[in-house]
Parts: sequence; C-alpha cells; structure tokens
Amino acid sequence: MDFIINLLAFVFSLGLIIAIHELGHLIFAKKANILCFEYSIGMGPAIYKKKGKETVFAVRAIPIGGFVSMAGEAVSTEMVKEDQTVGLNFKDGKIKDIILDKSLEREKTMRVSDFEIYDEHKTGLFLEGYVEGQLERYDILTDAFYKISSKQELQIAPYDRCFESKKYVPKLLTLIAGPAMNFLLALLLFLIVAAFTGKPQNTNVVGSLVNGSPAQIEQINVGDKIVSLNGITITNWTSIGDLINDLDSVEAVIVGVERKESGTVENITLDLRVDINQLGISNFTEQGAKTGNSGAIIGTSFGKTIDILQTNDVITSVIYNEITYPIDNWDDLLDIMPLLKGGSLRVDFLREGEPKTEFIQVWEHKVLNSQGVQAYQVLIGVSPEYGFDFIHMITYPFTATGNSFMQVIQVLGLLFGGSEQIGVNDLSGPVGIFNIVGMYVQAGFISLLGFIAFLSVNIGIMNLLPIPALDGGRILFISIEAISKKRIPRNVDNIVNNIFFILLMVLFVYITFNDVLRLF
Repeated sequence: MDFIINLLAFVFSLGLIIAIHELGHLIFAKKANILCFEYSIGMGPAIYKKKGKETVFAVRAIPIGGFVSMAGEAVSTEMVKEDQTVGLNFKDGKIKDIILDKSLEREKTMRVSDFEIYDEHKTGLFLEGYVEGQLERYDILTDAFYKISSKQELQIAPYDRCFESKKYVPKLLTLIAGPAMNFLLALLLFLIVAAFTGKPQNTNVVGSLVNGSPAQIEQINVGDKIVSLNGITITNWTSIGDLINDLDSVEAVIVGVERKESGTVENITLDLRVDINQLGISNFTEQGAKTGNSGAIIGTSFGKTIDILQTNDVITSVIYNEITYPIDNWDDLLDIMPLLKGGSLRVDFLREGEPKTEFIQVWEHKVLNSQGVQAYQVLIGVSPEYGFDFIHMITYPFTATGNSFMQVIQVLGLLFGGSEQIGVNDLSGPVGIFNIVGMYVQAGFISLLGFIAFLSVNIGIMNLLPIPALDGGRILFISIEAISKKRIPRNVDNIVNNIFFILLMVLFVYITFNDVLRLF
C-alpha cells in the first residue's frame, strides 16, 4: 500500500511541475500567434487525448517530461512534394484538407506540380497540379489540415504561425515562460506551506518531537515547557539553542520540564544526540537509543560512511593531514570538526574488540553548505510551537524560493568544477526522486508540497542551462540570431539539438542506472 501511495505522490509531484512548465510555454506561444499542435504531460504512448480548437491536449503513459509541439519545430512543408499524388477536400472553393492516405475519401485527386504551403515570402498558399489530366490551381485555407490517416491529422503551419517567424521578444518570452512558471509554482506552494505551518514561536513550549530523539525516549510531551537547562532558566526557544551550542560536553544534560497536564517541574537527564554529517555518523541508533557513554561508540552510519562503519564500532583515533588525534569520546570528535576541510580521514576503531582501520572521504564544508547541512548538530529532539503569522506567510515564499534557487546554483557550481566530491554519480533521476518523495509522504502532505516547490525551482533552473535541447539552449540560439542578424540554418539547429537530446538521454539512463544500484 505504501508503494502505491508513494507512486501516486511521485506522479502528482512531477505531473504538477511538468504541467505548469508546459502551460507557460503554451500560453505565451498562443499569445504570439504560434500554432501549437499538442500540449502533452508525460512521454511515450498517449493514454488520453482531447482536441481543442487547434491544440491536442494529451496525457502520456510515462510520467516523466512533457512538451508543447509548436509549428516551426518540424518542417511540415516536406509532407507534400512535386509529382506526389494527394487527395483534396474543399470549403468555399479553397482547399481545407490535403489527404495523404489513399484509402480516405476525397473530392478530387491531384498530381502535384507546384505548391506553396510555408509562404515565408507571403505570396499566398496554393497547390497546383493535374486533376484528371487538366492543370488546375487552388488556394489553400490558412487553417487547412493534412489528413495523414483516419486517426491522425495535422494542421498546416504557414510561416506567420511558426515560432521562427516571430521577433526576438515573443520568442524569448515563449521559451522563458516554462521556467518562470516553475518559479511561480514554487512561490505558491511555499505560500501554502507557510499558511499551514505558521511561524516558529519564540517561547519555551514544546511544539513537536523528533522521532527517536532523547526527548521522546524520556517521554517529554508536546505542550510541556522547557524551563531550565543544566540549572539555567529558560524562557524562550532561542535560549535552548544557545545553551546547547555552548555546552562543554555532549555526554548529557539536565533539562527542567514543566508538565502541561500537572504544572509540576521534573528534572530529566537527557543523553544528547550528536549527528556528525561531515563524517556520516551518529551516537544514536536508528531505533533511537544511545549506544553508551564509554567511548566514541557509533550508533548509526549514513551517507558515504554507511558501508564503512557499523553500529557499536568504537573510534579510538583519527589521522588527518598526517596528524594523529586520540579519540576517547564524542567530545573529542567534535573538537576536530573545525579542522576537517575535506579529503581523506583515517579512522582507527574497534569492532567487537578487534582493531580495524578505514579511510573516510570527509565532506567539504562548501558541499555541506550547498545542501543546507551543518557539519554537525547536537540536539535533544524538541521543536518549537508554530503559530499563524501573516507577514511570515507573505515573506516566506520569496525567502524559501530564493534559498532554493541559491542552493541549486551552488550545487551546479560544485558539479561543474567547484569540487571533486560532487560529480555525475551523485545526481538523482526519477528513481532517486521517487525515494525522496516517499520520505516526504511519511512526513505529511505539507512537507511534500515544500519538496515539490524545491524540485520545481530545480527543474526551472536546469531548463535555463544553455544546453541545446533545453529551453536555455534555444534561448541561446535565438539570442545569437538576434545579435548576428542571421538565421541559424534549420538543418544545423535540428542536428545540434538532436545530438544533445541523445546525449541527455544517455545521461538520463546512466543516472537512472545509478539510482537503481543504490537500492541494493
């Protein structure tokens, strides 16, 4: 059942982002009087189609990608050639159907000798040829159709209805509208998140608990108040974070808790949870229990360390930049964190009493920062109350969208030469996104909306990259044409875009393959 729910959430997430992206292209294309053949969500065979006035609206079987098929992206004039025999249907003496399927009924049959269907030079649309041995010429309606088969037809696309006929600004707006709609979607979703979650309140009241955290284990409850920490009075949430950060030791802390139900104050000793993201280790197990206080005992390993260190491994020393640091407890580990700038870290540890050595690739601070992750965090596992705040609801969407934008830009900077620790192998495709969506589904619908907003920003930015076959590549091409005052030959445009499309598909398959391998 969980798989079905996660699958539906995945389809909803990508479908919403794609639908909004392509809707942006469609709206501005129509405003520019560009003929749009199809608006499609998904790829592969169509499972639903509905014909509008000019545009076919389709949903396709594979919920990845989508497109708006515009006139000018394919050369439709090649559908008719000299000496070709076609069928004709008429309206008010003008051709309304050019029939390419010999089995379809037609009013007349013509062997074509001359034609103008593209009309770049505005001389008029026409077909000329032999009908029953007589040379005849007929004008073509500007909204005539090619009848390709009994189930397929295509509206002709004169030059003035094609993308390439438009001036620079309408073309630019049509291309940029897709990514722009992604950013607008993110703003809307973050607005919904802010409206429903509210703003953290700077009080000492517990609003929620982290699953498997020290506070939950010791049965601190939502609504209780944190009134002291190691004997220091607490009146607001800021004080809790400040005091935890200023602790001399991370072994334990005494928390004064005023119970919501009785109003009585209890002093509870909490083992602090330490998550060292830079190394991928924690002193708490996945079940939410501390492994012990007699040494730096691993509770959980994660990230790149997951297959290196195990639960109950005891770290005895580390070597970094040829300097040895003895490790007796988790405080010693935290003391060396500011010294780690990336690279290889030798870790000496005991596993079931046997000494062992492993090398861990330490995350660079800039890599962690790009993900909005701290090098390490010490926590008791409580979160503040949230309350509705109108100003927060209005400002948060812009702040969150801006932060998401910068995070993606930072990752791209690291990917394209800013760090040796992030490469193509670290990218995620549909399978990876599916797994992430599953985690957010468990956290709740509002959390899922926040992730969709972030993903929408990500897709918007990726589409703006100046790579042929993407919106950014097409923007680059039309900008070159605008500056040079010369049109890039259609065949050159098609070849370059096709090559890069194939390369992107190869990359897509490679990333998906890596995502599958991570499952095992």
